[in-house]
Amino acid sequence: MLSNIFINSLDMINIVYLWTILNKKNNNVYKLLFSTFICSSLVTIAEYFQINFIFSYIAIIMVIKTVYKKELKHMVLELFLILFIEMSFQLIITLIINIFVYDENIKVIIIELLTLFIIIIFSKINLRNNINFEKVNNDIAIYLILTLGIDVIVFKIILVYDNTLILKNLLITNIIVTIAVISQILIYIYIIEGMKENERLKVLNECNEVINEIVQEIKQRQHDFINYKNTIQGIVQVVDENKIGEAIRNYIRDEDIYDNKINELIYIDNVVIKSIIYRNMCKAKKYNINFQYRIDNNVLDNILSYNEISNVLNNVLNNAFEEVMKGDCIKKYIEIEILKENEIPHLIVKNQIADSNDINLNEMFTIGYSTKNSGTRGYGLYNVEQIITSHKGCMEIKVESGKVIFNIYFNNLH
Repeated sequence: MLSNIFINSLDMINIVYLWTILNKKNNNVYKLLFSTFICSSLVTIAEYFQINFIFSYIAIIMVIKTVYKKELKHMVLELFLILFIEMSFQLIITLIINIFVYDENIKVIIIELLTLFIIIIFSKINLRNNINFEKVNNDIAIYLILTLGIDVIVFKIILVYDNTLILKNLLITNIIVTIAVISQILIYIYIIEGMKENERLKVLNECNEVINEIVQEIKQRQHDFINYKNTIQGIVQVVDENKIGEAIRNYIRDEDIYDNKINELIYIDNVVIKSIIYRNMCKAKKYNINFQYRIDNNVLDNILSYNEISNVLNNVLNNAFEEVMKGDCIKKYIEIEILKENEIPHLIVKNQIADSNDINLNEMFTIGYSTKNSGTRGYGLYNVEQIITSHKGCMEIKVESGKVIFNIYFNNLH
């Protein structure tokens, strides 16, 4: 019984730890240990009472889903893929261990420990930064779940009810399972890369439309120069001589500020950032909001994809606009900065708040959190957190001088 508990604990550590690595969630030791303990306990109980192994899989899925707040279909897909990978590791190790070790319990413990060692090595090398789980749409998720699920369950059934079939043909089984695992991983990667490319093209097409709008607006403002000149001439003719200077200054002040902001957009290289800033600048002008920005080039480009930049900026800025557009928000001010400080990339968004008592800093990035009164559930900032943490970024949020300040930075890139 004790040996079963120990073996199950090692196996659950391998499964949960590999899952957290591929989900880039291995920064919370307490969650890892807690989910491992619960899963291993449930699996041991199921084995003791000889409950079908399907119960164990369901238990593992529900525990990890609850602890890490994952969607069910993605959790099922990820678990089957993890189990398939782990089986492949263990079959290869078994093929080697059989030469030296004959005691079954010791053999299983060594296999689990070596599997854990391989996972730890994998977690420390740069390769894991380029391999991770990505969300797929429902049809693709169901296809992958069925394919992987059938492979895992069939293999498990053979292992439980007639393991001699595998043990007597270990080399052939190794080859078959390894080929199957590699092919499924390649299919998964191919699908994900295709989805990423489609998302990138979609974002670029949206951005190109905005860039064309910016170009047309600049051209229009070149034509408007004649109107400005004629208006100034009219002011000179109708306004008293001692008031001409003040009248002209008042006339050109607002137009100059907006023109400068439009002109500065040209020097932003990233088309996604450029289009988002322009859209929000137009929105700010419409609602009489003081919108300021400072964008340095090549800050986020090598960290976030176009789609991720779009999700992060839009969600954080939408949150800022929702706050300053409240009726009781007196100073309507939003500022965004993308820059490097001491070689650390930062995305900083500041906005005035209506009432600091309405801001719950501890729950702001919790899934479902919302400050809206409509009863809708907020996922924007939660999604931002998922993207940032997947790239080992950090987020700080604080309220200072009547403003809420989001500081997103990446200080662990090397």
